[in-house]
Amino acid sequence: MLARKVFASSAFLTGSRFLGRGLDILAALVMARFLSPADFGVVTLGLAALMVLESFTELPVEDALLREKELRREDVNTAYTLSVLRGLCVGALLCAAAVPLAMIYDDDRLILLICLLGIAPVARGLRSPMMVRFARDVNYRPAATIDAVCRITSFLLAVTCAWYTESYLSLVLLSVTPQIIEMIATHVIAPYRPHFTLAKMRFILSFAGQVTISRVLATLSSEGDRFIVGGFVSKAALGFFSMGRSVATTASWSIAMPLLAVMYPGLAQIRHDPERFRRSYLRGQAMIVFAILPISLAMAVLADPLVRLALGEEWLPVVPVMQAISVLNGTATFSMSAHSLVMATGQIRQMIWRELVTLIVSIPAVTFGAMYYGLVGAVVGRVLASLVHTGMSLQMVSRLADLPVLTQLTNPWRSILSSAVFAAVLYLVADAMPGSNWIELVVQLGVAGIAGAVSYVAVHLALWKLAGLPEDSPEHFLIDLMQSGLRRFGTASAQS
Repeated sequence: MLARKVFASSAFLTGSRFLGRGLDILAALVMARFLSPADFGVVTLGLAALMVLESFTELPVEDALLREKELRREDVNTAYTLSVLRGLCVGALLCAAAVPLAMIYDDDRLILLICLLGIAPVARGLRSPMMVRFARDVNYRPAATIDAVCRITSFLLAVTCAWYTESYLSLVLLSVTPQIIEMIATHVIAPYRPHFTLAKMRFILSFAGQVTISRVLATLSSEGDRFIVGGFVSKAALGFFSMGRSVATTASWSIAMPLLAVMYPGLAQIRHDPERFRRSYLRGQAMIVFAILPISLAMAVLADPLVRLALGEEWLPVVPVMQAISVLNGTATFSMSAHSLVMATGQIRQMIWRELVTLIVSIPAVTFGAMYYGLVGAVVGRVLASLVHTGMSLQMVSRLADLPVLTQLTNPWRSILSSAVFAAVLYLVADAMPGSNWIELVVQLGVAGIAGAVSYVAVHLALWKLAGLPEDSPEHFLIDLMQSGLRRFGTASAQS
């Protein structure tokens, strides 16, 4: 029953996030027609500064509330107070850093840009803490609805602004607008009367503090390379680096994040039952690989025609970045769910150690690569760091859940084989078709995509049949969800 609830909720949230991230990609692609790579580069610097500051002060208070058996009012009030204080501090620090960063990178545009970005953490800190009630019940439909509304609104505003002004500030709208709308919407859906107190601060920080340390290290590792690339190569190269990473990761993480979000409370509820805990983890891991591995491979195989069609010839340096990051994302699918497992068990120190080692590897690797080999060298450095991260994640799961690394790698075997066939079909079909103009590129991508999708589904279902149609599998849950949706649609149609 819990598994059905978890996957039903994750399906709804995944659809919303996928829509939102799809709109983000579309907005970036549309705005790339009006803005230059240097514009994307300068906004990337501002966003990286925001992400680093937010990670240093991040307080995942909702994660702490999710682990408790009861949701007490005093805990909620303390969580809200800490969130508000954090948001105000990040906003103030960001504004204070605007002038120094503008001087370091010799670009006065950073002053206004960074100050405007400071609105986002303040709005985020003012969100209603009562939204945690839905998460505790593994009900993410309200959050999904809010996210969809925020993304659609910000997309329309940002694209309109880019069209009329051709200003880099349109990219700021894409980042700030969703936070403001989300803040208002959460108080409408989950009303909360603010009451400021720090009575339970020690309880909140005992868990959230360790998570914060882990996320600080993770952000320094993942976002530090943006500053390094911006310091050693041109802003245009930074724009290529940022766009390549964004396009390569958007689709995969749009699916992964909702699945991981619902895995955490689901695993937390059964953490005292080791056997059930292991089964649930492997089921979640299989679902993540099933959904994300083919998408990652598609982005790698079709990177060149996608860039030519969506961005134009001037963005071709993005292709190797997209290909490398996409392959990495595919590799990381085997260990993405480790985060939810660690959060559920409360062994946050394991996660801190993993992020620290990754940081120690990534900074010198990306720096050396950027200094001596430019953009390609920076990408290779990022690849090395990501492989270390994935390997340590697999080992972490092995220790905490008594699941051998080999079991983790072979658990989603049907998805691995199906994805291999999928990638081969994509390559063969796309390579056999012309792509010299936009019409041919559209046809090429469309035909290759359809052929690849059909082959993936067909091979997956055939392997599922050969495996004996196991019920504890992604195929069974997806078919069950589709049948349930069709029944509800039929009932609604009959009543109307």
